[in-house]
Amino acid sequence: MDLRPKVVFILVLAVLLAALGANSATGAASANLAAFLDVTPKNAVPNQTVVLFGNGFTPATVEGGAALSGAHQITGQDASVITINGALLTSPNVTYPINFDTLGGWAASIIIPVTLEIVAGGPVQITAVDDQGITQTTQVAIKTPTISLDPESGRRGSALSITGEGFQASNTATATNIQVSITYSGTQLDVVSPNFRGEIDATVQVPATADTLSSNIVRATIVGFNRFAFAFHTVSGASINVSPTAGQPGSVVTITGEGFPANIVVSSTRAGNISVSGSTAPVTDNDGKFVSFFYMPLFSPGVQTITATAGGITAVNSFTVIAGVAAVQPLPTPEPTILAAQALRSLTQGDNLIRVWAFDNNAKRWTFFDPRPAFAKANTIRIMEPGRVYWLRLNRVQSTALNGKAVFLYEGWNLVPW
Repeated sequence: MDLRPKVVFILVLAVLLAALGANSATGAASANLAAFLDVTPKNAVPNQTVVLFGNGFTPATVEGGAALSGAHQITGQDASVITINGALLTSPNVTYPINFDTLGGWAASIIIPVTLEIVAGGPVQITAVDDQGITQTTQVAIKTPTISLDPESGRRGSALSITGEGFQASNTATATNIQVSITYSGTQLDVVSPNFRGEIDATVQVPATADTLSSNIVRATIVGFNRFAFAFHTVSGASINVSPTAGQPGSVVTITGEGFPANIVVSSTRAGNISVSGSTAPVTDNDGKFVSFFYMPLFSPGVQTITATAGGITAVNSFTVIAGVAAVQPLPTPEPTILAAQALRSLTQGDNLIRVWAFDNNAKRWTFFDPRPAFAKANTIRIMEPGRVYWLRLNRVQSTALNGKAVFLYEGWNLVPW
């Protein structure tokens, strides 16, 4: 009788029983095959809170769970931990133990550590090991800092909005307040803190010295780390238009300027080598524009250079003097300045102006202006009238240009003749 088939059957049966015994003893092999680990969001920044989701880790049906329910855990001890790029994750970036549900599922918030390796960017590997040695990994991509400018081109003194992302996050859980320094062509304009997603939002003023011949670099740098983003900003040059472009000596010439710093005195207006600035110098408006008038001096026929300077910026044009009897013309009278639109804009932009009062001696009553929107219809001062005196109340000291004159104003009440 041939016994070989029976022997083969017995050997196969023994192997199967051994395998089943091993699996029932540990419960780990079958669970390990189904274990899964995920992270959200998949793109993050250092110091940002992300959420890990685990599934298929050791279920409660396997004996040995340390939780009161008998569930298994990531204990935070020995090998049962979470690591990032191989480095142990500890408090406050994670809270151990992490308990599983009865099926071996779990979720936990962790904070991406701030290390030179992680700040440098690229993919970061997150590994989770439970108390039975089941191990799974996932990845999160570290964002690269970027910024955008609005507008990408503007004049000196204009507002420039900067938004960015990919910076280190500010996080109350780690008591970390990240700072980002914003510079314009090397000049620091502001220091801001990113939000919990590493985003920044700032509004700065284009420096009066910004270069008009090339692109200026706006840079946002994480303080303490060699990590930054940059963008290019161009500045339109200041210019003046002369009208008319030719005439006899004594002609009234109108200068229209633009591209200068906003709300600043036009310190010099010259025809040739002669100053033609009036007793009251013009002031640029919120868009860096101004209008002024002067009599053309008694020059000999020929081309004369016309210049205007404001905030250290000079623009040039020309006027052709033609032969003839000197003209006699009256200078135009500038329109009164509207208070809310221009006259006190340099004070209201910075929320420095509290209120303006004036006494109308003819009507024997007080009039006022309050810059808050709620008082827009209630204000009784509509224009700033030349020759009148105004009381201005300020939050803080400020040097500015009012009605073509440079003035220094104190905190509290200031008596200002217009």
